[in-house]
Amino acid sequence: MNFMTRRSIRKYKDMPVEKEKIDEILKAALLAPTGRNSRPCEFVVVDEKNLIKEIAGLREHGSTFVKDVPLLIGVMGEIGKSTTLLADCSIAAFAMQVKAHELGLGTCWVHVNERTAPDGRTSEEFFRNLVGAPDKFTVMCLIAVGYPDEEKPAYTEKDVNWDKVSYNKYGNR
Repeated sequence: MNFMTRRSIRKYKDMPVEKEKIDEILKAALLAPTGRNSRPCEFVVVDEKNLIKEIAGLREHGSTFVKDVPLLIGVMGEIGKSTTLLADCSIAAFAMQVKAHELGLGTCWVHVNERTAPDGRTSEEFFRNLVGAPDKFTVMCLIAVGYPDEEKPAYTEKDVNWDKVSYNKYGNR
């Protein structure tokens, strides 16, 4: 996969994502590495337009674009099942984004964990209530998925900041 061409997409065509592609995306998440192979991650796939419109209000800022996506995948982790829960969920979420890109789809991460809904509840509680997920799960993020309705330029070598890399000791470039 060419990582230079993967970009966050916030505008999507009004067309559903095929079940076969959804399954491939979920397979990537279900097989993603987890601490001690604990497999604490669970996923809620949302493709009902009315429910997606409700979910779009789960944050004070940064989630309204979700109202027009054809597919959302909630990434949750079972509390107490892993000592690396947030990392496990993050790895699974990124695995989905990489697989979706490989399949010609666009994605965007919508952070949920430690965010607040406009009504004062946590964004996690807001999402769990809408989809009926139990409190034993923390909700890391949503992954918006669909066919892109915007084009963003690929990254170039100029975008790669090698000053962020040290070898053997910090600052050793």
